[in-house]
Amino acid sequence: MSKWKNTSSWNRGQRVEKEFAPLLRQRDPNYRKADREEQFRHIDYFSNFGTIDVKAKKKINRSDSQEQDELIWVEFLNVQGREGWLRGQTDVIAFERDEDFVLIKRNYLLGMCQVRCDLSKRVTNSKDALYKGYQREGRKDLISIIKMSDVLDLPHQVWKK
Repeated sequence: MSKWKNTSSWNRGQRVEKEFAPLLRQRDPNYRKADREEQFRHIDYFSNFGTIDVKAKKKINRSDSQEQDELIWVEFLNVQGREGWLRGQTDVIAFERDEDFVLIKRNYLLGMCQVRCDLSKRVTNSKDALYKGYQREGRKDLISIIKMSDVLDLPHQVWKK
């Protein structure tokens, strides 16, 4: 079992996935929840929209009091140094916001991130990671922050909660 399972962040992600399910069911009653192996490939649901990975709102710094929806963490490499969810197999990413979910094709998001994020510029503090590469201490990940407004400039759908 992963050491991340049952952490507050993991539990929050599970709750947000469950909150997304009724919205998906309204649009595709034949959707299917991913099994454990499929979840390792960053797939939460299979639907007539393709595979979907649901992303909960995140804090920018661990010390922040609550999650926010104006900035988004994107993952180029995961904690093991392997392909992150941005470069994964999922067709659609569904980002949670306060009142809705924003759905975008992963390949559109990846293309925009490859242009906007300068991963050669590395920062050591998460609050400085806007469009720059950030690696958490003791991990092999490579992540960055983008603005939700960047996502909204691309073709997307909004599903109200």
